[in-house]
Amino acid sequence: MSDSYPDFVARFYDAVYAQIRDGVDNAFYLARMAAADGPVLEIGSGTGRLLREALRRGIDAWGIDASPTMVERCRAQLPADRRERVSVADAVSMRLGGRFALVVAPFRVLSHVPEVADQLRLLDAVHEHLVPGGTFVFDLYVPNLKLLLEGLSESCDFDGEWAPGRTLRRFTSSAPADLSRQTNRVHMRFEWEEEDGEHRDTWEFEMRFYFRFEIEHLVARSRLRLEALHGDFAGGALTAASRELVVVCRRDA
Repeated sequence: MSDSYPDFVARFYDAVYAQIRDGVDNAFYLARMAAADGPVLEIGSGTGRLLREALRRGIDAWGIDASPTMVERCRAQLPADRRERVSVADAVSMRLGGRFALVVAPFRVLSHVPEVADQLRLLDAVHEHLVPGGTFVFDLYVPNLKLLLEGLSESCDFDGEWAPGRTLRRFTSSAPADLSRQTNRVHMRFEWEEEDGEHRDTWEFEMRFYFRFEIEHLVARSRLRLEALHGDFAGGALTAASRELVVVCRRDA
């Protein structure tokens, strides 16, 4: 997978996404993890936004992430005897030596896999790491055609504190999409306070967008079976108003 996270992004990740993401998906994924009849693997576990809570609840959870900076941040927040449960690995080529009842890839993990060959390799790697009857759940964003064509003007999507008394602001924008490759380029600008004054830095990364029937055909080409498509994290139908695409797949044998 592409686009390794810079150190400053990993540093502020928890503060930003506790505000703008946790309420969207964490209850859904934690409920699936708790209900799994066996160990759980989280692909793209990042700083441990979900993994840390899963372990706190006693779930037999493991995590991988392709970014060493994110894994380092996650391990620093885990008890010493749990740190081996998260490791640096790319889901496209992972060989973990174990199988899981459930694999999850929350928060657009497959959007960081732009090439079809790698998407199929990831799905087949997940198949290899599932027990027979095991489930793979992931989510993507439903493309907004207006934003794809026009891009997104810069706006502040986080304005708060990253530590007591230390402010942080994040500004996000995107260029018009490359429709031939189904990708868009996202630009983030961070401004924050330290003891020695104000700092700023930027990060750009590419995201792949998908459409419903593309996902259906992609899974059909893999060794997994598509079980369900939902338009939200409550199991609702996928409609023209949906902003989320939640995909549930299964390994039959």
